[in-house]
Amino acid sequence: MTRVLLILTLILLSNNTVHAQDTLSILPIEEKSTTSFFAISNWSNTFRRLEENDGLFGDSIGARGDETAYNRWSFGIGIRSMLSKNFMFEGGMAYMRNGEQYSFSGADTSYTYTSQYSYISMPIKLYYTFGDKFKVLIGLGLVPQLFQGYKQNISWESTDNIEGSEEVKTKQGFNTFVISTVANLGVEYEYSPKMSVLLIPEYKIQLNSSLDKTDSYKHFGRSIGFNIGLTYKL
Repeated sequence: MTRVLLILTLILLSNNTVHAQDTLSILPIEEKSTTSFFAISNWSNTFRRLEENDGLFGDSIGARGDETAYNRWSFGIGIRSMLSKNFMFEGGMAYMRNGEQYSFSGADTSYTYTSQYSYISMPIKLYYTFGDKFKVLIGLGLVPQLFQGYKQNISWESTDNIEGSEEVKTKQGFNTFVISTVANLGVEYEYSPKMSVLLIPEYKIQLNSSLDKTDSYKHFGRSIGFNIGLTYKL
């Protein structure tokens, strides 16, 4: 009798084990999301390449040749999607700013200004990535830009110690659409299953002039800086 009970117990245990294995085998396997949302801030040291316009409208660069770089912040959001194990697409929208500045000081006079060009941009990038929680990203892309406005802040002091300032805002005389190329090399750290932090240096070159064809100059924006931000897996 004891032997029969032992055999029945073993049969029941065996059936329960098989049932548990079958249950585990049909449980869905959670896949990693390949799409994420990102929000970034960009700090850049911005400058320009300035050339005399051809033909009738051209003029000598003069004192504008002494302009220097101008540091600006920009902001953006967008979507990233893994195309394969190592390649990632990124598309988004940003409020982008670049510019230049000028400063002159004499014995009893001074004259300074800062110039800022604002755009709504739509960066499109392709990244090569490698790593797991800590990733290295190498990217190239294009940045279409819609012109939003130009602002120049001017201040001066005359020989009579009279100080003055002026702010100029306009949308006239500028190209409504420009496009830039961009290169990135940076890192991303995944600190939770859903969230990552990124730091991505960036170099950008504008391909067509910021100014109308009838302007005295051709103006091509340049910038070197970095993106810092967060990503969230959808």
